[in-house]
Amino acid sequence: MVRAARFPLRFVPQSCGRHRITKANTMSFTCAIVTPSDAILDTPASYASFEAWDGQQGVATGASAFLTKLGTGVVTVQTDGGASRVFVLDGGFAQMDGSRLTLLTEKAMEASGIDITAAERELADANAKVLGSGDRAATLDERASIERAQRLARAKIMAAQAARK
Repeated sequence: MVRAARFPLRFVPQSCGRHRITKANTMSFTCAIVTPSDAILDTPASYASFEAWDGQQGVATGASAFLTKLGTGVVTVQTDGGASRVFVLDGGFAQMDGSRLTLLTEKAMEASGIDITAAERELADANAKVLGSGDRAATLDERASIERAQRLARAKIMAAQAARK
């Protein structure tokens, strides 16, 4: 017989006598999306994926602590109830600390509120700026601004399409 006291609580089977493990403390973490003006989301989640500066990153329950720079892209949060919520973030930072993931960003939009036609227009406008520079070479700042607008418009389109599925 294995004595439950030898193992940390998270490794004790749920059926062991006096030790109870609730689904909430083993199957979820808190996911928060925060902008300077508002807390967009603060909910228990079982999984979240987001665009980091160096590529897509996923977080599940029990993830190690980290701090990373966010890129511009789509964030998908799988809530405890099984529903998915989709957002678009424009840069910022992600921090996992214990059982809390905080996504701190300048701009966040929920996918359900994105007008896909307007996002497609934004992408067309950004693409036109690339072609519209004509014989004049764009400065590095102009090029970075155009590329950021393209990434944001593409992310809005992807998020809006994902939210409608």
